[in-house]
Amino acid sequence: MAHFLYPIWHMKYFYLVLIFISLSVAVNARPVVDVDQPQRTPEEIARKQTFMLVRELSLTDSVVIDSLYRINLRHNKRRMNNNITRAEQYSGMQEFINELRGILTPDQFQRFMNNKADAPRHPHASYIPSRPDSTPRRQPMP
Repeated sequence: MAHFLYPIWHMKYFYLVLIFISLSVAVNARPVVDVDQPQRTPEEIARKQTFMLVRELSLTDSVVIDSLYRINLRHNKRRMNNNITRAEQYSGMQEFINELRGILTPDQFQRFMNNKADAPRHPHASYIPSRPDSTPRRQPMP
């Protein structure tokens, strides 16, 4: 190959590599969307949360169950707002806990707090086997 074509030949490779890298970045930069699972509404989430709490706490009073659904719905609507800060999320959780304290019996509220403390903090934490001799890391809030 002629010496004067050397820079041009390498520029072709340079542009090919540059195009390949930019295409790789563009493909990986697309947001991951779970096609199988549509976005759930706050009402659906509140219904599921209420059902789970009714089952876990053995709730039978329809007034308490209705109040629990309304609390869950209000806090889910607030939580789905993407513009809230971490401090607002924390205060919303404190409000939620205080509202539950107002409608549940002391025994039911204590069971809720114990279940909340035992729940995994990360979605994949359930895959980690728990040791029966380990002490819980988090204590329920007073």
